[in-house]
Amino acid sequence: MDKIHIPVLLEESIKALNVEPSGFYIDCTLGDGGHSNKILSQLSSQGLLLSIDRDQNAIDFVKGYYEIPPNWILVKSNFSQVKEVLDSNKIEKQPNGILMDLGLSSRQLEKSNDRGFSYQEEAESLDMRMDTDLAVSALDLLKVLNEHELSKLFKLYGEEKRSKAIAKVIKENISEIKTVGDLKSLIYKVVPVASNNRNPSRRVFQALRIAVNDELNSLKDGLDSAFEVLSADGRLVVIAFHSLEDRIIKDFFNEKELKEEGKILSRKPITPSEDELQNNPRSSSAKLRFLRKV
Repeated sequence: MDKIHIPVLLEESIKALNVEPSGFYIDCTLGDGGHSNKILSQLSSQGLLLSIDRDQNAIDFVKGYYEIPPNWILVKSNFSQVKEVLDSNKIEKQPNGILMDLGLSSRQLEKSNDRGFSYQEEAESLDMRMDTDLAVSALDLLKVLNEHELSKLFKLYGEEKRSKAIAKVIKENISEIKTVGDLKSLIYKVVPVASNNRNPSRRVFQALRIAVNDELNSLKDGLDSAFEVLSADGRLVVIAFHSLEDRIIKDFFNEKELKEEGKILSRKPITPSEDELQNNPRSSSAKLRFLRKV
């Protein structure tokens, strides 16, 4: 049987949700189902769990891996449409807690079905669509955007200092780019390998994935929708993995507290313990923040 992705900040996120046995909870990013399964284990048969993922592969894996009880609903959707999901599934209850884990799962990185999420899978296509129903792939963006637009994208979404040089070499060699390895080899020409062994391609891959999946706008819409549907005293728990996401979450929480609509319950973000960092190095950039709706 496949080994499931280790959920990041599992105990911390469940504690932040403050799960009540008969409550209603939403996991906005199902992934391999680790967070969802933990929530479900704390619910009685009167409780309800709704798990959402835009990646059909995640839905299919969870349905095959776990026994799905009647009080666990799985839906393929973008979490920015959480209100529509509740309506379409005729769920009139307001959730007591909502969890968003914004990271890619190990399965998406290691078994992406030729979608090229990881810069380590050199033979894979430059796709990067979490939802394969989306029209535009990463390679499409590289072809359609001009040099200035690509440079701006790498700087804005990847915080890449050498964005101009990378955009230039890509556009000069665009006819040769088909795979992850093709793009990596071009980036290596202009970005030196970092002393901390971090791959010089990572910022460009992050930027392309964010752009293809419109991740930052989805996050903004998702935070708005989640907060709106949340019950009074309900918890909104969000795990971010890079500074762009964390900044959006922090600003959103601050705005809700300023308007006296929410109470921040984590002044400083919660980060993984030393044990978790050793067992799951991919958790190193994770930051958890949570807020209670007033």
